[in-house]
Amino acid sequence: MRLRLLPSSFPGSSSEASPSSLPAQPLTSFVVEGRGAGPLAIDAGSVGLFGEPAEMGQIRGLVLTHAHIDHVASLPMWVEGMLSLDRAPVRVHASGGAIHALRAHLFSGPLFPDFEALREADGRPLMELVPFPEGEPFELAGFDLRAFPVAHPVPTHGLLVDDGHGAILFGADSGPCDRLWEAAAEAPRLRAVVLEASFPERMQAIADGSGHLTPATLAAELERVPEGVRVLLAHLKPAYRGEIIAELSRRVGDAVEFLEPGAWVDLGQ
Repeated sequence: MRLRLLPSSFPGSSSEASPSSLPAQPLTSFVVEGRGAGPLAIDAGSVGLFGEPAEMGQIRGLVLTHAHIDHVASLPMWVEGMLSLDRAPVRVHASGGAIHALRAHLFSGPLFPDFEALREADGRPLMELVPFPEGEPFELAGFDLRAFPVAHPVPTHGLLVDDGHGAILFGADSGPCDRLWEAAAEAPRLRAVVLEASFPERMQAIADGSGHLTPATLAAELERVPEGVRVLLAHLKPAYRGEIIAELSRRVGDAVEFLEPGAWVDLGQ
């Protein structure tokens, strides 16, 4: 399996050789490939901004963890890219709560057309929003997926993505969450868990209120990681990234790996 965090910004002018000099990552999209499975996109923050339609068209499925704007910002552009390849209906998989938000606020007319209502000349809808089952396995792009609720103010789901030989656990945007580690314990092929650290410790109250982690709460969560499982980190708020990285260095050392936007991370066969 391998994993890629898609870029969502241009690099700055800093020449500092540290994770804090990586390009800022205000939007979230991952691409996962497995043995005979994928590519699968997790979230649509930047997937519609990366590459030409032909490259976007290689993605065999897209699933959303939730409907916050940094995770769906480029979803309309990705759908349009797929439509240019005659892929109607373009299917977007999400929870019922996320689908409700997309219909009410994004694909509703004022911000973007209602692609579910619009039809091709042959009657096909441009897009289908497909609810995934909670807690039950479902198949997408050759992977077996399982979604479970996490600790975030809007309907948000972590995802276990398994190709039959290895698995990745996406924690999504979440504060401390027992269900995440229950899912980890139920995944014998687990290779890596993708977590977040959105705010520095001085903003702990904001992190707690908005359903995010700081280095302090992340360090406590790391005590629950199964032995031998890699911890990959994303979703560092750009304005606080350097501060977050410094705090993580003091608290957990090299126990986490910072995902570099655009780079593939090989998780083995």
